[in-house]
Amino acid sequence: MLSLCHGFLLANKTGISSVGTPGLTDSHYLILTDALGVQKQLLSQMETFVLRLQNELKTVNQEVKDLKSGNSAGHSFAIVELKNETSELRGKSAQLQKSYDVLQKKFDTIQNENNVLKHDNTALKLQMSNWNNFSVLINQKLNSFTHSIAASNIQNVTTIQSSVDTLKSQVKLLNTRFSSLSWTSTSRGQDFLALLDKSNVADLKLETFEQNYALDGNSTKDRFQSLEQNFTSLSSEIRTLKGKVQDMNQPVALTSCISSSVDYRKGQIIKFPVTKTSIGINNVTEFHTTGTFTCETSGVYLLAVHIANSGNSNAVFALYKNSKVISYVMVVYGTHSTDYNSGSGTVVVEMKAGDILLAKAIENFNVQGFFYSCFTVLKIN
Repeated sequence: MLSLCHGFLLANKTGISSVGTPGLTDSHYLILTDALGVQKQLLSQMETFVLRLQNELKTVNQEVKDLKSGNSAGHSFAIVELKNETSELRGKSAQLQKSYDVLQKKFDTIQNENNVLKHDNTALKLQMSNWNNFSVLINQKLNSFTHSIAASNIQNVTTIQSSVDTLKSQVKLLNTRFSSLSWTSTSRGQDFLALLDKSNVADLKLETFEQNYALDGNSTKDRFQSLEQNFTSLSSEIRTLKGKVQDMNQPVALTSCISSSVDYRKGQIIKFPVTKTSIGINNVTEFHTTGTFTCETSGVYLLAVHIANSGNSNAVFALYKNSKVISYVMVVYGTHSTDYNSGSGTVVVEMKAGDILLAKAIENFNVQGFFYSCFTVLKIN
């Protein structure tokens, strides 16, 4: 029974992974669901084992009572052994109860985190759906508007051209009749004058119509140019909206650490040259060399910096956005039995493209490496 108990307690050594994921996918939820199922099975097995121990403890207590009531001097040694086993079982029962309480707390934490992730995922999907619907509506309106204007312009130009061709044909016909009548007798002079007047009137109408056609053509050309400009402007707005949607959905994350200990003096920027995670960031090399994180995508960011210090006095560093302090962090000496102490600062800031984040030493102190000191930035919205 003791070997079985020891083997069961080994399950308490299984840790819960704290490694972050770059994005929320269906596979993550499946993994989380499987983990919850395994957690429930382990809790059920532990409850069964505790019940078994309680029953065995009752049996042992009953045997002790029976032995006491018999007043048998020969059983005194067995009674002592049973008491020792009883004490050992009680200790193991208490240890199992503590393990059960720890597992229950971890299970509750996992459930809460799962609910938060589901809520955030639903909100992101709804936002993406709204942007997509808006983009489709803009495209439909733009296509309908462009087609209607183009059809109207083609119809107007066709009508005007047809009228001009008709007038030109009439003028040619009148000129032909005028040429033929010029060789007739003078007795047809009145007819000739009438035809000449009609020819002049037709020429005047043709000239007026050509002028109007030129004006209409210029107006149509101006309207068409205006439509092209509107189309270009709308296309640019659509591209801008699509770019904003992509930027909103683009994850941005950075975790970078220090591999070896470094002494920093007052006012120096603390550098974290060893990157563990980098998503959606193009200027990682600049961050390594300068210690300054430059925002490339506007949004709300979480900044977390933890630093381990070696020394016999307090150490202070500050978190900066651009040139302004947003948080001070003190590493207090003497909180542990050794000279190694640590402190961390976490803030949420609204960032625009070009804004910078950094950590700076406020006084002289040593920063421990070996990845005990890290700088993390995460875009949360």
